Amino acid sequence: MGTEWSNRSKTERRRAMAAVRDALPSDDRVRMSERLCANVEREVLAPLRSRLGRTLTVGAYAAFRSEADPYALVRTCWEAGDTVAAPLIRDSALEWRIVREPDDWRTGKWSVPEPDPSRTAALPADRAPDAVLVPGLAFHRDGGRLGYGGGYYDRLFAAESERGNARILWIGFALSPQLVTEPLPMEPHDLALDAVATDEGIIWLKREGR
Repeated sequence: MGTEWSNRSKTERRRAMAAVRDALPSDDRVRMSERLCANVEREVLAPLRSRLGRTLTVGAYAAFRSEADPYALVRTCWEAGDTVAAPLIRDSALEWRIVREPDDWRTGKWSVPEPDPSRTAALPADRAPDAVLVPGLAFHRDGGRLGYGGGYYDRLFAAESERGNARILWIGFALSPQLVTEPLPMEPHDLALDAVATDEGIIWLKREGR
């Protein structure tokens, strides 16, 4: 991508990366998503269950358009007895809601799937996810992330940090073509990822205070 990429605005980068993702054949996206889910289960969640000696609470989303689809991993979590919590947009923030089956999602703002508040309960305030799957348009192996511009996950990360939930694992969840070679601009308020997961494997990162 080189100089041309580095000179682009965030809006231009978002359009470019959305086009890269959209261009992937749907069958390829399905296969890559399944490998991605298997990687996260094997290398992140299963070891975490073993280390903590209990089931987990996992923050997940429902895929929108050409996003990496975490549903196979969500299904594995349900089968393992984990609690799955999905983010619901409330004003300018995200609220965790417990989802127990596919019908617990509905079409929300901007046609993005979100938990149906009439079918789901809020995650108790004193309970935080053990791991969160973080969507995005592009990721870099240094932890840089290009989101959608709303800042919802950045604010969610800040809110959980302020509540003292520093042990949450924040996992960038992406298809391998979304991993870019040029660094992505990072601001002090940006979400700090613990790992970037793709269908090709897990890239573990060092986060301050971990």
